[in-house]
Formats: sequence, structure tokens, C-alpha cells
Amino acid sequence: MKSDETDNALQIVVPDDDPPVFADSAAMARLIRLPGVTVRSFTERPSGLNDLIDRISGAHTLIVARTTTRITSAILESVTPDLKHVAIWGTAADHVALEAARRLGVAVTNTPNTATVAVAEHALALLLALARKIPQLDLRVREGEWPGGQLTQLAGKTLGIVGTGAVGIQLARIAEGIGMRILMNSLSETEDSGTKGDNSNWTEVSFTELLANSDAISVHARLNAQTRSMFGAAEFSRMKPTALFVNTARGQLVNSRALAEALANETIAGAALDVFNREPFDRSSALTRLPNVILTPHIASNTGEALTVSLNMVVDNVVDFLQGRIRHKVS
Repeated sequence: MKSDETDNALQIVVPDDDPPVFADSAAMARLIRLPGVTVRSFTERPSGLNDLIDRISGAHTLIVARTTTRITSAILESVTPDLKHVAIWGTAADHVALEAARRLGVAVTNTPNTATVAVAEHALALLLALARKIPQLDLRVREGEWPGGQLTQLAGKTLGIVGTGAVGIQLARIAEGIGMRILMNSLSETEDSGTKGDNSNWTEVSFTELLANSDAISVHARLNAQTRSMFGAAEFSRMKPTALFVNTARGQLVNSRALAEALANETIAGAALDVFNREPFDRSSALTRLPNVILTPHIASNTGEALTVSLNMVVDNVVDFLQGRIRHKVS
């Protein structure tokens, strides 16, 4: 591309592709081939506010790959009127100042339901690993031990699912397939519960009832002002001492200090987490020193199948916007 053409090209910026997902993907190749645009992608996360603003200054379209990249009203105001579109990779949009985007005329899109199966499978895998103590047993066998002890059978147990969107419904289906009873709490009368009503074996209960009556709890709630830190010391104290806790939704739904204390005091039996209040995860956290915790690096959606669909949907959203159409609009 000639320099004058480059100067006139619309800028598309990926400020936070860390760990790299877009880089070298077929979706990125599609993006680079778009006529009349230049693409800048960063494979290290911004070091701070000023670094983020420098990266996105002059951008027409911003592809936000990580929920840890917060697009605040101040950031939006600093880069408009150039910025016209924020394309989120993923479903959650609480890290983007949506009201400010509306006020400034910046469209916000996302990629809904691209990783439903992947996240639900990961939640079940974490639950099975907790119930069968797979990480601990693997480590002890590698160290030359041949331990005994009892494990937990999930068939016949009750799984409480908090949040009845697409992932919660998919988990209910597959958990029922291994013989679990299902309790559900939708948190909101307006929450899209997919086909929740098509199965009479799933019981809708209050949040308090779910805490008290579940042998395992899996969290699939959206993060908002009402759900932030919805799991704290009081909630863990209402759970069974044998209960297992899984979170593949958002780290901010859980008070991590309260969770660490509940695990250390055996208020609950175990937890498995794919999401954290700070990402990458803080190695100094008390959770790293507890034997009854499984930690994975916010990777539940990263199957080849889900990545292909979601990355291409991001690019589709960008192409549509450049052509005057908006799909999967959040704001």
C-alpha cells in the first residue's frame, strides 16, 4: 500500500492480544486483507492508561480481546471522534463504558454464544476433577505415592446453576446426562433462559435455597452492580461443608478472600476457578497455597472450534460495520 493510501486508511487496533490469539489466525489474515484499512495488533497488554490511549489513538475500530482492558468513559472521550466502533471478542461487555459509548456515538458489538459448549464442558471438567481429586492424585502418584481415600460420585448429587443463560442451560443438559439433579437460579426475571422450561427435572429455586441444597454450585451469572461479589463469606457459610464450587463466569462475582477463608476453614470442600479478580492471576494469592483448589488461566472458551467461530464473528462484525450494517450490537 502506498504511503498516501496508508495515511488515509481506517485504523483497526487490537490493543491487548495477550496471550496471543488473533496473531497468526485466519481471522487476522482476513482482517489484514480488508481494503482501505490498516491493522495494528499488540501482543502484550497495555502497561497503563496512557499506554492504552497511545495504542488506540486515531483508531476507527477497536477490537477488545481481554476483559481486563477497561474502555472507560474517559478513554472513549479521549479518542473520539475518530473511534466509531468497539468490537468485543466475547460476550461480557461490563468492561466497556456503554452509556458513554451511546452518548459519543460509538457502536459496541460482541460475539454471543460462540463458546457456549466450550465453557459448559470446561465447567463440568473442573467439577469432575474436583470430585475425583485428579490434580492431587496425579501429583502424589508422580512423587511415588499410591494413595487411597474416598472420592465423590456426582451421579445422584445436586448441581446448583447460578445464571440461566446459554452456558448455564448447556451445563444443565450435560450434567443431567451423568445423573445429576439440577437446581437453577436465574437471578433475573428478564434473563434469557434459552429452553429452561423444556425440562421438568430442572427446578427453579431462590438463591438462598440453591446455596443450602446444592452438592455443587457452578456460576454462570453476568457481572453487574447487583452480582458483583455475590459470593462472599455469608454465602459460603450457607453452603454444605461437602459442597464444591466452580466459577467460569467472571472473577468479580466472588470475594476471593472470603473464598480462600472458606476453603482453608473447610466451610466448603473445594473450588475450581477459571476466572479471577486480577488476570493474569496473582501468584501471591492465598488460593495458590490451598490443596483443595484447581486453577485454570481463563481458558474455558479456548477450544479450536469455539475460537474459529468467535474470531471470525469479530471480523464479521467489523466488516459489517464498515459496510454500514451492525450485527450483535450491545450499545
